[in-house]
Amino acid sequence: MAQNHGLSTTPVLGDAERVLFMHTGIRGSTMLGFRLGMCLVVVSLAAVAFAGPDKPIANVKSLTGDWRAMSGGSAAAIRIKPDGSYEGTAANGVKTAGKITTAGGKASFQSTTSAGTVTWSQEDGKDMLVFVRADGRGSAKLRRVK
Repeated sequence: MAQNHGLSTTPVLGDAERVLFMHTGIRGSTMLGFRLGMCLVVVSLAAVAFAGPDKPIANVKSLTGDWRAMSGGSAAAIRIKPDGSYEGTAANGVKTAGKITTAGGKASFQSTTSAGTVTWSQEDGKDMLVFVRADGRGSAKLRRVK
Protein backbone atom coordinates (compact mmCIF):
# COMPACT_ATOMS: atom_id res chain seq x y z
CA MET A 1 0.00 0.00 0.00
CA ALA A 2 1.44 3.38 -1.03
CA GLN A 3 1.94 5.95 1.68
CA ASN A 4 0.57 9.45 1.46
CA HIS A 5 3.34 11.14 3.56
CA GLY A 6 0.84 13.81 4.66
CA LEU A 7 0.23 15.15 1.15
CA SER A 8 -3.35 15.92 0.22
CA THR A 9 -4.75 14.15 -2.82
CA THR A 10 -7.67 16.59 -2.97
CA PRO A 11 -7.23 19.00 -5.89
CA VAL A 12 -7.00 22.66 -5.00
CA LEU A 13 -8.13 25.63 -7.04
CA GLY A 14 -5.79 26.02 -9.99
CA ASP A 15 -4.78 22.35 -10.35
CA ALA A 16 -6.63 22.06 -13.66
CA GLU A 17 -4.84 25.13 -14.96
CA ARG A 18 -1.46 23.79 -13.81
CA VAL A 19 -2.12 20.48 -15.54
CA LEU A 20 -3.22 22.26 -18.73
CA PHE A 21 -0.14 24.48 -18.75
CA MET A 22 2.24 21.64 -17.82
CA HIS A 23 1.02 19.54 -20.74
CA THR A 24 1.14 22.40 -23.21
CA GLY A 25 4.50 23.73 -22.02
CA ILE A 26 3.03 27.08 -20.97
CA ARG A 27 4.31 28.34 -17.61
CA GLY A 28 4.92 31.37 -15.42
CA SER A 29 4.00 34.74 -16.85
CA THR A 30 1.90 33.16 -19.61
CA MET A 31 -0.30 31.56 -16.96
CA LEU A 32 -0.63 34.96 -15.27
CA GLY A 33 -1.52 36.45 -18.67
CA PHE A 34 -4.16 33.77 -19.17
CA ARG A 35 -5.73 34.58 -15.79
CA LEU A 36 -5.58 38.32 -16.50
CA GLY A 37 -7.21 37.77 -19.89
CA MET A 38 -10.01 35.75 -18.33
CA CYS A 39 -10.58 38.51 -15.75
CA LEU A 40 -10.82 41.09 -18.54
CA VAL A 41 -13.42 38.99 -20.34
CA VAL A 42 -15.51 38.76 -17.16
CA VAL A 43 -15.22 42.51 -16.50
CA SER A 44 -16.19 43.32 -20.11
CA LEU A 45 -19.26 41.11 -19.90
CA ALA A 46 -20.20 42.66 -16.57
CA ALA A 47 -19.94 46.17 -18.05
CA VAL A 48 -22.31 45.20 -20.84
CA ALA A 49 -24.68 43.54 -18.37
CA PHE A 50 -24.89 46.64 -16.12
CA ALA A 51 -25.58 49.13 -18.89
CA GLY A 52 -29.27 49.16 -17.98
CA PRO A 53 -32.21 47.27 -19.41
CA ASP A 54 -32.28 47.00 -23.18
CA LYS A 55 -34.77 49.21 -24.96
CA PRO A 56 -36.65 47.68 -27.88
CA ILE A 57 -35.49 49.01 -31.25
CA ALA A 58 -38.68 49.35 -33.30
CA ASN A 59 -36.89 50.94 -36.25
CA VAL A 60 -33.41 52.14 -37.14
CA LYS A 61 -34.54 55.77 -37.37
CA SER A 62 -34.52 55.86 -33.57
CA LEU A 63 -30.74 55.29 -33.67
CA THR A 64 -30.01 58.10 -36.14
CA GLY A 65 -27.17 60.38 -35.07
CA ASP A 66 -23.56 60.49 -33.95
CA TRP A 67 -22.20 57.95 -31.48
CA ARG A 68 -18.76 57.82 -29.79
CA ALA A 69 -16.90 55.21 -27.76
CA MET A 70 -17.09 55.33 -23.98
CA SER A 71 -13.48 54.32 -23.25
CA GLY A 72 -11.07 57.24 -23.11
CA GLY A 73 -8.44 55.86 -25.48
CA SER A 74 -10.75 54.45 -28.14
CA ALA A 75 -11.19 56.21 -31.47
CA ALA A 76 -14.49 54.47 -32.22
CA ALA A 77 -17.17 56.78 -33.56
CA ILE A 78 -19.99 56.31 -36.06
CA ARG A 79 -22.75 58.31 -37.72
CA ILE A 80 -25.96 56.35 -38.24
CA LYS A 81 -28.26 57.53 -41.03
CA PRO A 82 -32.09 57.19 -40.97
CA ASP A 83 -31.93 54.13 -43.26
CA GLY A 84 -29.62 52.30 -40.79
CA SER A 85 -26.45 52.66 -42.83
CA TYR A 86 -23.44 53.93 -40.93
CA GLU A 87 -19.88 55.09 -41.46
CA GLY A 88 -17.19 55.82 -38.95
CA THR A 89 -13.97 54.76 -37.31
CA ALA A 90 -13.51 51.43 -35.53
CA ALA A 91 -11.72 51.19 -32.16
CA ASN A 92 -8.46 50.36 -33.94
CA GLY A 93 -8.66 53.56 -36.03
CA VAL A 94 -9.69 51.83 -39.27
CA LYS A 95 -12.57 53.28 -41.31
CA THR A 96 -15.71 51.15 -41.15
CA ALA A 97 -19.11 51.12 -42.85
CA GLY A 98 -22.14 48.94 -42.48
CA LYS A 99 -25.86 48.68 -41.95
CA ILE A 100 -28.09 48.12 -38.93
CA THR A 101 -31.36 46.24 -39.43
CA THR A 102 -34.20 45.54 -37.02
CA ALA A 103 -36.69 42.71 -36.56
CA GLY A 104 -39.00 42.11 -33.63
CA GLY A 105 -37.55 44.91 -31.50
CA LYS A 106 -33.98 43.57 -31.86
CA ALA A 107 -31.18 44.94 -34.01
CA SER A 108 -28.21 43.45 -35.78
CA PHE A 109 -25.35 44.92 -37.79
CA GLN A 110 -23.35 43.90 -40.82
CA SER A 111 -20.15 45.85 -41.46
CA THR A 112 -17.38 45.53 -44.00
CA THR A 113 -15.47 43.27 -41.60
CA SER A 114 -17.92 41.73 -39.11
CA ALA A 115 -21.51 41.12 -38.06
CA GLY A 116 -23.35 40.85 -34.75
CA THR A 117 -26.00 42.31 -32.48
CA VAL A 118 -26.80 45.85 -31.40
CA THR A 119 -28.49 46.66 -28.10
CA TRP A 120 -29.81 50.05 -27.00
CA SER A 121 -30.07 51.11 -23.38
CA GLN A 122 -29.89 54.17 -21.16
CA GLU A 123 -27.18 54.81 -18.60
CA ASP A 124 -27.32 57.90 -16.40
CA GLY A 125 -29.93 59.36 -18.74
CA LYS A 126 -27.71 58.91 -21.83
CA ASP A 127 -28.50 56.69 -24.83
CA MET A 128 -25.99 53.85 -25.19
CA LEU A 129 -25.42 51.36 -28.01
CA VAL A 130 -23.48 48.13 -27.59
CA PHE A 131 -22.23 46.36 -30.71
CA VAL A 132 -21.25 42.72 -30.02
CA ARG A 133 -19.54 40.73 -32.75
CA ALA A 134 -21.15 37.37 -33.53
CA ASP A 135 -17.75 35.67 -33.57
CA GLY A 136 -17.10 36.77 -29.97
CA ARG A 137 -13.96 38.70 -30.93
CA GLY A 138 -15.05 42.03 -29.51
CA SER A 139 -17.63 44.59 -28.59
CA ALA A 140 -17.97 48.36 -28.57
CA LYS A 141 -20.00 50.55 -26.26
CA LEU A 142 -20.99 53.88 -27.76
CA ARG A 143 -22.81 56.93 -26.36
CA ARG A 144 -25.06 59.20 -28.42
CA VAL A 145 -23.43 62.60 -28.82
CA LYS A 146 -26.08 64.16 -31.13
